[in-house]
Amino acid sequence: MKKLHLTIIAFALGITVLGASSSVEKAHKEVREVMADAMAESDLPSVVAIAINSKGHRIEYAYGGVNWGKSDPVKTSSIFRIHSMTKIVTSIAAMQLVEQGKVELDQDLSEFLPEMAKIPIMKENGEFVEPKSAITLRHLLTHTAGFGYPNRTYKLSENFDASEWKYKDFPRQFESGSQFLYGTNTDWAGKLVEKVSGMTLDRYFKKKIFKPLGIKSTYFNVPKKEQKRIVSMGNRGVDGKGDLKEIDGDEVSPSRYPKEKVKNFSGGGGLFSTPSDFTKILQCMLDHGACKGGRILKKETIELMMQNHIGDISLNPEGWHYDPGSCCNFNGIMDKDSKWGLATLIDNTPESYGRKKGALVWGGYLNTYFYIDYKSGIAASIYSQHLPFNHPETISLFEKFSEVFYKNFKK
Repeated sequence: MKKLHLTIIAFALGITVLGASSSVEKAHKEVREVMADAMAESDLPSVVAIAINSKGHRIEYAYGGVNWGKSDPVKTSSIFRIHSMTKIVTSIAAMQLVEQGKVELDQDLSEFLPEMAKIPIMKENGEFVEPKSAITLRHLLTHTAGFGYPNRTYKLSENFDASEWKYKDFPRQFESGSQFLYGTNTDWAGKLVEKVSGMTLDRYFKKKIFKPLGIKSTYFNVPKKEQKRIVSMGNRGVDGKGDLKEIDGDEVSPSRYPKEKVKNFSGGGGLFSTPSDFTKILQCMLDHGACKGGRILKKETIELMMQNHIGDISLNPEGWHYDPGSCCNFNGIMDKDSKWGLATLIDNTPESYGRKKGALVWGGYLNTYFYIDYKSGIAASIYSQHLPFNHPETISLFEKFSEVFYKNFKK
């Protein structure tokens, strides 16, 4: 297919459209008009969005600067902290090992990760009990192993004394396979990948995922010469209603210019990436594991990852420990019909702009989001860098951007 590559870039606005057809040109015009109106009412200093489909159509949108208030335009090659969007990459890595027969989905992982298996379950009164059920890879990838993010997705017992805690993670909250609790489960999956493969997660990603996909600017440690491409981040305060102020990292998100290299690679949220790079991952997933550099997963593996793997378990945790905290307000992202596959949320509520039931959906701490809608043959992502998570500014922009793409390119 012949490609039309049209770019409009000013400090405030950049749009790229690929695909030669009148529908693409029409979509380009609509995106430009819709997003210009939306950004005129928004206080976000920068945002990037990309949508693709299975027929090769692609629309990119970029607004603002890498450094807020300066004249260096943000691009699809700019570097964003993607936090929990790292989880889909770790899940791909783990499922590659499953395909190779090196680990099974329902295998007791104590052989590989004895330090994880020993972590006890904590009761409300602070008492610790030895787990009765083994932890499996399926539990880790579906967040049903009992690990959370302390003080962010759950609260610790008032009697818990961290100074005397000797384990590699905070206490588990329940028996594996009994409830859902979003947390460090995928970090443990990353440790499993390291143990089974004999490589660091950084090296494994580069060799087994990034190289086949042609990904060149996704890092756990951004090289010093590339750090100028990292987009500024900001915060509106805990309630999300304050003025957006630029900050240099927080207790969760790293400083823009780290003083030391990360050596403990977080499979749950450690990556920096570019919109262009991450879209290659989404394209490969949309194409059921196929990519220009070969196949990174079998089609049947992708189909397995798309299925509900938590049964009737609710994504709304129950019990004394549950507390969404400041980072993980999932209102509007999860609902009573949502389920979890082997990498992401399965959104069973259709969106008004056209996204179908069953789309794979997730995002990152600093308001980056993606979805893969297999029924429509569409995948899209949006990137901003501000707190708190799940803020309506970015969510609204993503919906408006998606609406134009679905209007012009749905099946």
